[in-house]
Amino acid sequence: MAKKKLVENNNEINPAPLPETQPVKKAKPIFKTKEPLPVEIPQDLNVPEEQIPADIQLHKKQKRGGWIWIGILGMLLIGAIGGGIGYFMAIDSRMHAELDQRLTRATTEFELALNDVKNGNLNAAQQRLEYVLEIYPGYPGLDAKLKDVMLAIALKQGSTELNTPIPGVTPTPASTPIPTTDSKNLNVLFKQAQAQLTGSDWNGLLTTVNSIRDLDPFYESVKVDGMYYLALRNNGISKIKEGSLEPGIYYFSLAEQMAPIDSDAESYRIWARLYDNAASYWTINMLEAATRFSELYALVPNLIDSSGITVRTRYAGALEGYGDYLQQTFLWCDAVTQYEASAGIMNSEAIQTKITTARDYCANPPATPTPTEGPVTPTPTETPVDSTPTP
Repeated sequence: MAKKKLVENNNEINPAPLPETQPVKKAKPIFKTKEPLPVEIPQDLNVPEEQIPADIQLHKKQKRGGWIWIGILGMLLIGAIGGGIGYFMAIDSRMHAELDQRLTRATTEFELALNDVKNGNLNAAQQRLEYVLEIYPGYPGLDAKLKDVMLAIALKQGSTELNTPIPGVTPTPASTPIPTTDSKNLNVLFKQAQAQLTGSDWNGLLTTVNSIRDLDPFYESVKVDGMYYLALRNNGISKIKEGSLEPGIYYFSLAEQMAPIDSDAESYRIWARLYDNAASYWTINMLEAATRFSELYALVPNLIDSSGITVRTRYAGALEGYGDYLQQTFLWCDAVTQYEASAGIMNSEAIQTKITTARDYCANPPATPTPTEGPVTPTPTETPVDSTPTP
């Protein structure tokens, strides 16, 4: 019995093997690892390289190579950024240096131009100022000084003498105007304007400059504005000389919006205004008309109006008209004085006849006619109005 129990116990401990026909199932591993985990060797351990496993050595070399490439790329990037910054700084420094050089040259030429103006070398001053305009357009005070110099040159080339205008003489254009209606080229128009300025063709210059300003108001604005001012100023003088007093005054007003007009142009404007003012009293108050025309006669006796009548003719006619008024009021001797003054300006047979008659009446005054009383006109009597109301 004991032996039998011992055998059973052994069977429990060592069970009988399975038959060969049944396959043996293998236990599945809990973790799957395709590659062995890398093992890092501490750097402080002096382990010979031969004792380090090959896979650990390969991983270490790959890691070291990655950091080397990152370092190389970083150095290249830093070098590229530094080179770009240096390039732009060099360009900026060069631009500042060039700007300083242009400013220095512009300042020098501007000061030399001022000296040329003082010495009367206007053409040299204009060339210097135009050079400053090319290299440094924003130089302070350049535009105003260039306009002044161009105006002075124009006045010097075609200076207007303050003599009395000759009636009946129409000024001819100094140069043949070039047709501008079909031209669209600003450069051609600008050269044409310069030629008209040199030839003192003020009417043609005004037309050309207006065409330029209509096409492009900002084209060569400084020079075009200067020519526009000169065209307005000189056209105002020409109109007044021709007898178109109001248009001449209007041109002066337009020119004055750009710059103050000079003393010559102001004189013509004053004369035109005096003529219009004196003519307003014509046939209304001949004494006031004679007084005002006497002031203008001392300045410009040949100035005419739109009707072609000169100041000389107006003054003589005003004196004669005032003499007629005195003669009508029986002041014969005073009329003789006015008639003689009129004949001293413009003599004629008619005024001599009036002088003879006035002298005779002054020496032997005719009997002053007394007004005769006519028949007494009876005063109509008013008929009483019946105030009785009508039923």
